[in-house]
Amino acid sequence: MSDKKPATSPIWNATKPFLNGGLSGMGATCIIQPIDMVKVRLQIGTETNPMTVARNIVKENGVGGLYRGLGAGLLRQATYTTARLGIHQIFTTELKKANDGKALPLWQKAGAGLAAGGLGALVGSPADLSLVRMQSDSTLPVDKRRNYKGVGDALVRIVKEEGVAGLFKGAGPTVVRAMALNMGMLASNDQGSPSPFHFKKLHLRAVSAVKARSNLAI
Repeated sequence: MSDKKPATSPIWNATKPFLNGGLSGMGATCIIQPIDMVKVRLQIGTETNPMTVARNIVKENGVGGLYRGLGAGLLRQATYTTARLGIHQIFTTELKKANDGKALPLWQKAGAGLAAGGLGALVGSPADLSLVRMQSDSTLPVDKRRNYKGVGDALVRIVKEEGVAGLFKGAGPTVVRAMALNMGMLASNDQGSPSPFHFKKLHLRAVSAVKARSNLAI
């Protein structure tokens, strides 16, 4: 019986990291959106008790108020997380090829995480801007509220009212934050995760040990 794995499509191999990253990020956003909503209100308001903030949001807008900006949050994950994890996989694969298949040193892993985080944040900046504005809109005076109907309406109006450059307002700090975060997070994750080659070596060692014991028994 052959141990060869069935061949997979090159297209699937190329897109898999992007799809995995985007879908996992979008799933997580659906769960943590209320927490993120409360966090934003705490950051821009005077209230310091998260439970009080959550109660006020529900009182004023219903439970759905905790999910305001969910569409923008999902778009952010579909752009930022999809890009950063997919790009990181590409960078690490190419670096391994350059290293003749050897394990990457920590500094190269950190560099791949830093670059992937920065590029991903730049791609996701328009959605991130829409998310923050939608979550904070009800805290503004009534005459200054933007009242975006959804993430699509937010993006279109930003371009109309502020130009394309308006989509990247605040992108600088966002990119720097993502670079620092992903340099540490992705590099440490890679450093702490044993590679498939490590498990293969352990398997071969175990098989060799069993064979040696069998020969001794004979």
